[in-house]
Amino acid sequence: MKIRRYNLGEEQALWSLLYETVHRVNCKDYSSAQLDAWAPSQIDLTKWKERLSQTNPFVVEENGALIGFAELEENGHIDCFYCAHDWQGKGVGTALLQTIEHEAAKRGLSRLFAEASITAKSFFERHGFLVEVEQSVALQGEPFTNFVVSKILCSLT
Repeated sequence: MKIRRYNLGEEQALWSLLYETVHRVNCKDYSSAQLDAWAPSQIDLTKWKERLSQTNPFVVEENGALIGFAELEENGHIDCFYCAHDWQGKGVGTALLQTIEHEAAKRGLSRLFAEASITAKSFFERHGFLVEVEQSVALQGEPFTNFVVSKILCSLT
């Protein structure tokens, strides 16, 4: 398993990973309408490419296949944290989170936070994140329950 930064040209593969993960893994906690609002079958690849160029996510690669990715924003916000559905429970998310924590430490960040889905909440909790609040948000007119989770990072200095 290799973790590196996103490369131009990987937009479709990353969108497919996100789409498949949402529709195959999050289906136990969200309705079909919610899944379609979250990850529609059609995406504006130009806008997606623009986003990825700005966020420069970490990607996880195994034998040439992209099996996970995550974005870390300047303020410590983790966005788009996805592991391929057939790689769930195999350490991909843990390795990706460790990379994010290492990068956050290099940047001098003291806190990481995310909006975790119902499905992802337990993953973040197992890795030391605390639930700050349960919230209801809307996406494409669909209501979603998610959780603001955060983790204080220990300083080594």
